[in-house]
Amino acid sequence: MLERTVVCWNGTPAAEAALEWALRRSRDAGESVEVFDVIERALFEGDAGALERVSTQEEQRLAERMDELSTTHPGAVEASALLVGDPVEVLSEQTQPDTLVVAGTSRRAGPRVRYGWSLGARLATVAAGPVAVVPIETSDAAKTRSGVVVGIDGSEIARRALDFAAAEAAILQQPLTVVHCWREPLADEPLIVPDEQFVDSQQLVRQELLDEQVRIVRDARPGLEVRSVLLRQNPIAGLRVQSEHAFMLVVGSRRLTGWKRTWLGSVSHGLLLDLAAPTVVVGPEAS
Repeated sequence: MLERTVVCWNGTPAAEAALEWALRRSRDAGESVEVFDVIERALFEGDAGALERVSTQEEQRLAERMDELSTTHPGAVEASALLVGDPVEVLSEQTQPDTLVVAGTSRRAGPRVRYGWSLGARLATVAAGPVAVVPIETSDAAKTRSGVVVGIDGSEIARRALDFAAAEAAILQQPLTVVHCWREPLADEPLIVPDEQFVDSQQLVRQELLDEQVRIVRDARPGLEVRSVLLRQNPIAGLRVQSEHAFMLVVGSRRLTGWKRTWLGSVSHGLLLDLAAPTVVVGPEAS
């Protein structure tokens, strides 16, 4: 169960999107948020005077925004602070299994709407708890989002993601959609036609896996509305479509150590590169 929600804020449209999403979640959950603004020290290396001036200006801007929120969202912000350092390092220190860290991300131009290695995506690789990455969108579009979607694949990490998603759906009083995507071996080989009997047997096995996970959730949370979706397609594409209008998409990540810690895993990485919804990455530390 989450005990804290920390929002990364710096006054940009991306940060405002993250803040608004976190405020809606905290309102529905009956909780409050903490707001952290981080000045990147490396940008002012060798110029202490400039760092001091920017810090003063940023403190004023943060104070003004918090004053606004005390009027529009009374009691929603528990604490706020201006910090100096490497944003990923500073914010990762705030992460714990019971702490949700929320970060925004900017749109990038290109053949597709790409978000690249944003602050949120980088945080998700090193965090000790769940990280939500929120895309920029219109206020009206954000307000119409509803439901929690989670992707599962039968792994332990996916089970933890499912537990997190079910808890969020329950506390937010929103329906939960459990999605399992699968593809037969060599599905990308155009010259190989899979045996129909083999495909049917795999479909049955996958359906049984999905049904069992849904049964566990329903037994643990009898009042929760749960639906299941089995898709024979790429999990990134399938989850993007299923979560297009969702308030939250939840995915698991192994969060490797050492030099591999820059990897999230192919599915979570792909979803963060092409966000369709506010996406929470849950690691192996989830309780």
